[in-house]
Order: sequence, then C-alpha cells, then structure tokens
Amino acid sequence: MARRFNSIESTADQAEAMVQQGRWAEAERHYRDLIGQTHVINYEYDDWLRRLGEIYRHLGRSREAAFVYLYLHYFDMARSQLGSESAAAAAASPIHDSGALRARLSEIEKKWSEAAQLYQQAKLPVHAAVAFERAKQYPEATAAWKSLLHHPGLTSRPYEAALVHFNYGLAAVRLDPGSGGAGSSEARRALIESQRKLEQVADDFEQVGELERAFDCFQILLKLGKESSQFENLAEGYVNCIRVLRDDNLKFYVLQYYEDFIKLALERGELHAAATLYQEAAAFAARAGLPYDRHYQHKSAMTWMRCAEKFVETGVPVQMIENALLAAASQHSAVGDYPAVRECFDRLAGLELPERARKRFATIAQRYRGLAAPPVELPGLPDYLKQQHAYADIWFVDLLEWEMDGDPYAVAASIVGDLRYPNGIRRRALVVLLTLADAQTRKADGETETLVHVADLLGELQSYAALSPLEKLFSSGDAVIRRSAVRALRFLYFKRSFVIVRKALNDGDAQVREAALVAIAGLHFPHAFNPLARIYRESNDPRVRGAALQSIGKIQTAEAGEFLVMVLRQESGGLREAAYAALAQMDNADVIPILRQHHEIETNPQVRDTLGELLRRH
Repeated sequence: MARRFNSIESTADQAEAMVQQGRWAEAERHYRDLIGQTHVINYEYDDWLRRLGEIYRHLGRSREAAFVYLYLHYFDMARSQLGSESAAAAAASPIHDSGALRARLSEIEKKWSEAAQLYQQAKLPVHAAVAFERAKQYPEATAAWKSLLHHPGLTSRPYEAALVHFNYGLAAVRLDPGSGGAGSSEARRALIESQRKLEQVADDFEQVGELERAFDCFQILLKLGKESSQFENLAEGYVNCIRVLRDDNLKFYVLQYYEDFIKLALERGELHAAATLYQEAAAFAARAGLPYDRHYQHKSAMTWMRCAEKFVETGVPVQMIENALLAAASQHSAVGDYPAVRECFDRLAGLELPERARKRFATIAQRYRGLAAPPVELPGLPDYLKQQHAYADIWFVDLLEWEMDGDPYAVAASIVGDLRYPNGIRRRALVVLLTLADAQTRKADGETETLVHVADLLGELQSYAALSPLEKLFSSGDAVIRRSAVRALRFLYFKRSFVIVRKALNDGDAQVREAALVAIAGLHFPHAFNPLARIYRESNDPRVRGAALQSIGKIQTAEAGEFLVMVLRQESGGLREAAYAALAQMDNADVIPILRQHHEIETNPQVRDTLGELLRRH
C-alpha cells in the first residue's frame, strides 16, 4: 500500500535521518519516494541517486545499485555491482541477465565490439548484430544477420523477417561488393526477397489503415534504393513516402522528402525527373497554403532549361527538346520572369522544327521583349523547418524492439543510460526498473497489482518505446491489466497508440472499453486526426463517436474544422451538438472561410442557422 508523500523537504530530512541511524531499508523507501519526483533540478536529483546507490550497496542489492549508476553514467561503479550480483538475482530471461546490462554499459560508452560480444554471450543476436555494424566489423555482422534468417520467432512476423533479409543483404554486399561471387549472389537474393516482403507488408499495413507502419516499409525501400543505386527503387520509395505523408497532412515532411528526392535526382543526372518533382512540390505548396510554390516553380523552370540543353547534347528527338523548353517557359511565366520566357521561345525558334512552328515561336518571343524580371526574391523552405532526424535507422530499431519482445525491464534498461532521451524520461525509466526489481525480489513480478502499476509507469514515460510493452500487457487475459494498459495510452501522443485503442473499443470487458474512451479523450495532437476520424466512421456507438469528435475539435487544424463541419451538416441529435461544441471552441482563423463557404451552400435552414451562429461567435 502506497505511503502518503508529504513534501520533498520533509521526506528528504527523514531519509537522511534514516541513513544516519543505519536504518537502510527505511531510508531506501524514503529515497524511492524522492526519486519519484522526476521534475526536480538535476543536482538535487543526482544527490538523491548517489545516496540511494550507497544504500543499495549496504542492503546487498547490487543490481538496483547498478541501475542507479547506469543512470548517473558511473560505468565502472555499475560494472563492479554487476560483478557482485548473485546468480539468483538474475531473471530467467536472457535480457534480464546481468550480461545484457554489461553489454548495455559498453554500448553507451560506444565500445561497440565489446558490446557485441557481450550481447552474443547474453543470447541477444539482434543486439549483437547491430553492435557489430556500429563497430564496422562487417564479417561478424554478416554472420550474425545470416544466423537470424531462419529464426523460428520470425515465422509469423513478415515485417521483421523482411528486415533481417534486408540487413543481411546489405551487410553481405558491403563485405563482397563484387557481382561474381557466390556470397554476393546470395546477398542480392536476400535483398530481392526483402524488397518483395516489404512491398507486401506495406500493402497489408495500408489495407488496415496503419499508414505509419506502411511508411516505415517505404523508408526501408528508400534505403535499399540508395544502397543499390537503382533510381527506380529510389523513386518508388520516395513517391510512396510522399503519398503517405501528404495523406497525413504532414506538410513540412512532404516538402523535405520532395527536396531530398530532387537532390538525388540531380546528383544522378535525372533532370527530367527533377524538373517534374519541382513542379509537383510547387503544386503541393500552393494547395497546402505554404509560401514556397513560386520558389519551386522557378527551380523547375531552370531545371527544364538544363534538361533541354542536355537533350541537345545527347541528340534526342527534337520534340523532347521542344517539350522541355515549353515546360520551362510555362514555369518562368508563372513567376513573372518574362525575359526568361523570351529566352525559351528564342531557343524554340532556333530548333529544327517545321517552319510554321519556328515562326510562331519567334513571334511569341517578340511579345516578351522589353519586359522586366520580377524584382522580388522567391523564398524556399527554410532550414529551421526541416526535420533533421527524419530518417531513423528503423531497420535496426524495429528488430531491437522485436527482440526485447515488449519486456518493460528491457525497454527501461535501454532508456536509462541513453542521453538522447531527456532526463525526465530517463528518470521515469529508472523508476520502472526499480519497481520491477522490487517485485522480482518479492516474487510478485507477475501479479496483477504489479503489472497494473507498471502499465501506469509506462504511460508516464511519454516515450514511443513504451508502446511495445503496453501492447504486450494489453494481450493479457486479465481485463484489469488490459484496462490499465489502455488507460496509460492517454499520455502517449503517437499514432501507434490507436492500434490498441481500436482493439480496446471492441473488447469484451466493459471497463476496458471505458478506458478506451478515456484514452481517446486524451489523444488530441495533429497526427491523431486520421485515426480519430477513422474511429468515428467505424463506430456505431454514439459515445465513442462523440469522444472522437471532442478530440478532433481540440486538434485545432483546418482539416479538423472541415471534418466537424461535415458532421454538423450530416448528423443530428447528440453528434451534431458535439460537432457544434467542438467548432465553437476552435481557435483557428483558417476555419472561418470553411464555415462561411458551407453556410452559403447549406439548404437545411436549421443547419444554416447553426453555421451562421458559429460564424458570429468567431
């Protein structure tokens, strides 16, 4: 039963008094209360942890002391504690073994080769393979990936199986880049198999509406295209990534992928493709209301002109040169660069075309003589809007997640010492580790009360890494545990959270379904629009649909506003009232033109009056 926490000051005083009296067990409980206050300043929190590590050493709880020192980055002290850990203290699972924690210490110190060997000893082959890759020990990495090709755990996991084939193929090609050897041939077969599997899995994910997982597949196909230097594979990966991002209304990601795709096209001399992509980016920017369309039109015009010059040099049919110059003229005209338009038509008039066409182009060129170029600059997408970490190495990350198998201990251990995570998340991960260690000591780690508490702590992590263990907890046959796993999702602002929510809405237990409503009420962020809209469309339960509408209203985007207007016009009763209430609370000027437009065309007098009232409120 939890004790009441009075204040940081009084608890700290009591904790230190217990230490002075040598009452280590009581001191530990007070310091555990203190480190649960994960919001305090660093030096104070670290002082508590140093004292807690000392207490654990007095209590003979070396593994818990090692966790504390892992957080503090006191690596030598952590290793010394693991060296004294008794065999009984280590759990049966390989990932709970002290060897896995030693490997984690080496990994954080970037001692990749040492980490790989320790992971192999701990029977964690994916972790070992990734560490070998980081160490640039390619023969060992290739062997490690190859050993996983027929892993029994991948039989029913097509996505992870595709990733193993992909990693093995890339590692083997890197090891033997020639095309004649048997190893190389085997590697290429693995890459072809991974491409086939990824395309199938991506299609399956799209069919069930998990666009973010399909996007992961397309990103890996992109990586495959870059490594194989096959422009067709690159194009397929980029086109699909852009499509998914566009459907999710992730405007700046879309433009970044356009820019990256264009850069690669230019590097490979694919000028026709680059010019076309600039046009597509311009059209997207204009539709999305972003001020970069003219920049992309200008870039497209310049690239079409380069394309025409290349066509002339390579001796392609004159009609292709004509089409490129006409496209350039169209784009120059769109940005008001009339001298450049004239130049295009002058060049057209000089081509070996029928006399009638040449005269017509010359006449058009004359019309543009004396017209000035636009004096204003055409701004492009600024660097600060670009996502610098858009391309995570998910071909490693997702396999590591698979190997951890939703184990909260393993997930927390992977976070605690990793400075890429904010301190608040690392502190909460430490609390998860110590809570699990307490339960293991009491042989209560599988009890419902423990798992419910762990689910709550995982939600408080507010990290994507928490989703896998929560998904595993949701698979429990105990409705109480499933309910806790769903309730924890209200803090996890990721589209993947809705995978569990949608399952929970159809759970056989009424309280689990109720927890899903609580989660929906908390999950309102821009990327949540599509999953919430899907829940609204799929459900026949007015409460579920009403909860989805409330969260959509809190997203505050024009897209959310348009959806609510559609509901207000098409539904009646409680759903219309929910849509009205959500629209009334929206604070986005972009919604006003949408309301006005629908107000003008609405034929139902009652709905028209409601829309008019909303317009007056805004």
